[in-house]
Amino acid sequence: MAYSAILALQAVLAISCLSRAHSRNNGVNWAAGTLPFSRTDGVFDSLVAPALAVRGGSEPESRSTVLIIDVDNCLYSEKEARSSSPKYCGVEEQIVMNTHDFGLRHFGMTKKECDDLYHEHGSTVEGLRHTLDTSEDEKKEILRKFYHEVYEDIDMTCLLPTRGDTPSGQDDTGYSHTKTKRRHLADLLKAVPFPIYFASNSPRAHVHKVLTALGLCDIGQHGIITPDCHVDDIDEPFTSKASPIRFFRRILDKYSAAKNRFILLDDSKLNLKRATKIGIEGIHVSNSLTLEEALAVGLNHIKKPPSDKGETSSDESDDSQYEFSDVRYLRSKNEVDIVSINESVWKRLNEALSSEVLPSMRDGILRIADIGAGLLSMLEIILEGGGGKSSMLSTLRKSEDGGVLKELHYYAYEPNRNLLDECRKKLDRLGFSETERMKNASGDAIDFLFHRQIGGDSKEIHVTVHLRMRDFSHETFNDFLPPDLIIGCCFADLFDPYELMQSLLRFTRSCSFGGGASENENGCGTLVYFPIVFAGTTQFHPPRPFGNAEGKGSIPSDTMAFRLYARSLEEKHGHNLEPRMIVDAMKAYGGNLIASGRSDWLIDNSRHRYLWNTMLYFFGTSGAPELLVNDWNSAAWIERAIRNLPQILVSNVDLLFRLGPADKPSTRADALDHLGKQHEEQKPVLMVDEIQFQAPHQVGKVTKKLNGKQGKDLAPTEVEVHSVCSLISSGTELKIFKGLFDDAALDVNIKGMDEERMAYPLAYGYSLVGRVTRCGSKVKDAAQILGKLVFTFSPHASVVITERDAIHLVPDGVAAEDAIFMPSVETALSIVHDAHVRIGERVAVYGQGLIGLLVTSLLSIQDIGSNTGLFGTVTAFDTFSGRLAASSVMGASQALLPTQASEAGPFDVSIEVSGNTRALQSAIDNTLSGGRIIVGSWYGNADVSLKLGIDFHRSHKTIKTSQVSKIPAELTALWNKDRRFALTWELVRKIRPSRLITRTSTLDEAQNAYELLDAGKEIAVAFTYNH
Repeated sequence: MAYSAILALQAVLAISCLSRAHSRNNGVNWAAGTLPFSRTDGVFDSLVAPALAVRGGSEPESRSTVLIIDVDNCLYSEKEARSSSPKYCGVEEQIVMNTHDFGLRHFGMTKKECDDLYHEHGSTVEGLRHTLDTSEDEKKEILRKFYHEVYEDIDMTCLLPTRGDTPSGQDDTGYSHTKTKRRHLADLLKAVPFPIYFASNSPRAHVHKVLTALGLCDIGQHGIITPDCHVDDIDEPFTSKASPIRFFRRILDKYSAAKNRFILLDDSKLNLKRATKIGIEGIHVSNSLTLEEALAVGLNHIKKPPSDKGETSSDESDDSQYEFSDVRYLRSKNEVDIVSINESVWKRLNEALSSEVLPSMRDGILRIADIGAGLLSMLEIILEGGGGKSSMLSTLRKSEDGGVLKELHYYAYEPNRNLLDECRKKLDRLGFSETERMKNASGDAIDFLFHRQIGGDSKEIHVTVHLRMRDFSHETFNDFLPPDLIIGCCFADLFDPYELMQSLLRFTRSCSFGGGASENENGCGTLVYFPIVFAGTTQFHPPRPFGNAEGKGSIPSDTMAFRLYARSLEEKHGHNLEPRMIVDAMKAYGGNLIASGRSDWLIDNSRHRYLWNTMLYFFGTSGAPELLVNDWNSAAWIERAIRNLPQILVSNVDLLFRLGPADKPSTRADALDHLGKQHEEQKPVLMVDEIQFQAPHQVGKVTKKLNGKQGKDLAPTEVEVHSVCSLISSGTELKIFKGLFDDAALDVNIKGMDEERMAYPLAYGYSLVGRVTRCGSKVKDAAQILGKLVFTFSPHASVVITERDAIHLVPDGVAAEDAIFMPSVETALSIVHDAHVRIGERVAVYGQGLIGLLVTSLLSIQDIGSNTGLFGTVTAFDTFSGRLAASSVMGASQALLPTQASEAGPFDVSIEVSGNTRALQSAIDNTLSGGRIIVGSWYGNADVSLKLGIDFHRSHKTIKTSQVSKIPAELTALWNKDRRFALTWELVRKIRPSRLITRTSTLDEAQNAYELLDAGKEIAVAFTYNH
């Protein structure tokens, strides 16, 4: 089982692709900054034990730094090199063999005698220097021969990876926060803002060969220090690190110790001990402290772990004593998981099991596979509940009266053997007894059986836990039946979605037998439940804006910092940060989304101290290096976070699927007939469901007859559209929902609405997408549009009848879920056109509701990538953390609370789309003299009071309203509605606004949907329709 070290943030970094990620840690969500760690040598048993402590609250060092890095087994992992070698021979292994040959050939020494010299003197060559009874000239010649003969024929091809960074045939897995791709390491070294030297006890030519094989020749190091640099030293030719004052003389003479820190990264404790005596700080690179982590220490991103300083960690409240432990990390993460898991999705899961799985049981056994078991946190919720969620087992027992459920078999897959003891303790606490264990060919116990009996009446249930210390993809299928339910907590975002689906199909044996969709032993499709899927954004709360590091560069805004972190996750580590892609992949392989809901993390330093420190450790070892590469002062950003102790917010989502379509045609002929009918005219629909606003704060579904201009028959130019989905307008519709409107035409520029008045009861909505099912007799292109996906400015209804020239064909390649945003994107485009933002101008967007987020997205298209925060920034303001997270996704340079406007401003252009008069006042106050304020909000019938005193009067600021219905007079020579519509569709395709949908509802759930939207608990709500 291969474990490689990465680091990521969602906190942090994770695994790159599923072909390598099958065996990664199950139960840790990298996505949300929840990942485990492992060593880059690919050996499972060498999981990182201690990690680094978060940098303390002291001020950054005033001195500069000189960084000295060892080469062999420091710039690369010897074990990884050995595994990558066709001959399974690493670099240092070749050096040792050649050293043995040299000793035998020249001095008749045995291997043991050579090794004894190594252990006594730190290296065999140093032992020869001190033990040979020869003249100085003869000794010098022996040393010259040694460095030539031992190093001349070292084969470096083992440093050239054959498949990614992973040994062939092995998998990346598990706690994967600190493995950084070699190119990323090179980029990081290039960005280090102080001198770098490579120092090795190997000769200079050997070092060059290593740097070449690793692709590190172009990092611009300041020098290479090797023994052959001192070949003519009279007192000690070929000086090595055994004599640090001589070996490092070139560096110590060049840089003043009063103005510089000297830091040596080395895998030899003896070399570090010797260097420390002459004032060089040492950082030990080892299985417990990777090179990337050691660099983070040297860059002031994190602090040395107590274990590296010979100390022990005992007090969790003492941040300076922080040590990473996979068990403690998972414990602390699980505490946040249990309160974050979405309750409505959990209830829907229990309903599906009760109504679909239990009634179809054939053998009375419910089978659950936890493919990311971790510390068995999901088993605990299933048996006992927690975090406001009821026990699944109790719910299932209450739901069935016939005693169908006799047994529960829980298959827990966890390849991290470091967790075995903790899992046993958990099972013991839950009342289980171990009954059996199985061993692999090597004699290691990898499968364990635990039993517990629950209840003593007729509903007695026997629970068996199959604890399998391996990856689920390695299941051999011996006496294994496909599960009824698959669970993967903090898991799905670690994989390429399509490769994840392929693994699930193999696991459920869906393509191994039978001819239909996935069916388990109980005869129904397998349910797949992914709680805590990282949705791509991490935030500090309160967030901080751009800053200046007192002459040492610029501090990024928290929004910018976490965007760079997310980019690193995607580009360097293969993370999927878009849950929608998981949904699309599931559909592609025959699955269906049953339910989804937000499961955001809130990590507070006072309540979740260990997890908070772990997240800061992740940020320091992964996020901060990415900032450094992009020319930001990364150490100052980390220092600011430590000083302010912000809450950490992580966006997650829970997903529930059925693997296998819910309604599939019984025969191929039925399937073909179903497809054909999509492009044929269908029978008239007599009744329709629609939304009706009945009074302020009252809305609901009504069912009525569907009539066009000529009753149930279509007028010659009308079409009938069966709805697929529709979007609630978070501006106009909420005004109608709350009764904040004047008696006026619904919309004078939308056909069909210009003659209707705003008065209750009222059917309203203008963002609906569906398929054309019937056409009037005079619709000339009826044959071409039947079955086509179209957009219409129509109220929310299951079926609508409208004029042919009132529908818009949805362009190919645009999904229905994106197409419903067309009016909103057009509104945002109209606002941006009115703002007329010039390249380099700083823009503020007040309000990050749907329109505000889309405005932010369009403005970010012309981002110039400034690393100072002075030019071309887009600053978003809102009071809701969820909206600020979405703002980051949509491209904001900084997403802040309104109280930070004066600190972040002033701005060249301010756009107000919040509908809040205080935001409008702030926009006016924080815009530069001569700047522009664009008002995109509709204030309904509310009175608006503004302070427009002498400062405003003298400022030459311009306040301009923006409204989408008409093209502004100054643009009519260049733009018309058709041209703007065409651009709008292109922008819909580019920005994929369906990413903003936080809730899908049916018309029956309308009241709750509008209330949640009004309370700011959702960003975008879509209605879906089933026909």
